Amino acid sequence: MSTSAPSDPTGSARKRADELIPLYRKKVSRTLEPLVREYHASMLDGTQDEYRKMIELSTKMSLVAHACTEIAGYRYDRRRQTIGILFGACCFLADSFIDDFGEQATQQYLARLERLLTEGWFEIKTDRERLFYVVVARLFAMRDVLHPTVRQAILQLFMAQQQDVELRHMRDPSQHRLRRGELELLKQCARNRSGHAILVLSAFLLPELRATYLTGIFTAGALIMYIDDHGDCYSDREHNRVTFMNQVKRPERTLKTIFLAHVRRLSSGLPAGRGRDLLIAFLTRYYLTRVEKHRQQKVRRAPAWAVYE
Repeated sequence: MSTSAPSDPTGSARKRADELIPLYRKKVSRTLEPLVREYHASMLDGTQDEYRKMIELSTKMSLVAHACTEIAGYRYDRRRQTIGILFGACCFLADSFIDDFGEQATQQYLARLERLLTEGWFEIKTDRERLFYVVVARLFAMRDVLHPTVRQAILQLFMAQQQDVELRHMRDPSQHRLRRGELELLKQCARNRSGHAILVLSAFLLPELRATYLTGIFTAGALIMYIDDHGDCYSDREHNRVTFMNQVKRPERTLKTIFLAHVRRLSSGLPAGRGRDLLIAFLTRYYLTRVEKHRQQKVRRAPAWAVYE
């Protein structure tokens, strides 16, 4: 089955993405390692698997942030690079609170995040929470978070996280498949989780989000989540997490259809230029690597591996 994009990004965009990834990985490490060493040093012990995953996610977010900034006509300067790095670390830590420590920890995280957003603080209980708070505080210091667009984007992302937690245990994946309405709800939830996340990132990067920009960027974010959920299919099933991509009958065929449709929308809906080409080049690379990850885990139950390694 072919997995090529409908309009292949230019060779220069693919080459540019390949060149930027190792550069941003180094910048991410230089920015985050001192914070981790000071506030959550145990993450640097042993194999450092968690630390490496955080570096990779922040690298991915740095590249996405670069593309989003250029699409809007701005320069991806040092300040915006720092925003992309901090946002990636924030996403990694937030996802770990939701996914890795059981249902009680998930609910506690949501409650504390709501308190952070409404009152500006929460009681820190662990080094991981301390690191999260420091990263969030530094990120919030880069932008007026009371700006209506920024505030609305953060609220929409928080509501999408709440809905994701409510829906992920609606049924054990080993049982019979969900009804069509339930499946559509999961699909919308996946779209919102990452669609609103990329809008939050863009709201931090840009002085304003033009209406013509919102749809395309949201579409790119939604596609990232569908790709992620396909790549994490077996891990999600092991933890009894229901997602749209682990409930459809033919996940790889479904993802291909979604990928092609979303890339066409990006090609026609975003302004032509280096930013759009870089975003599509990244999404194409990410899609292909996550499909390969899924195939390897299906055959050998291989462990998770970092996308850019």
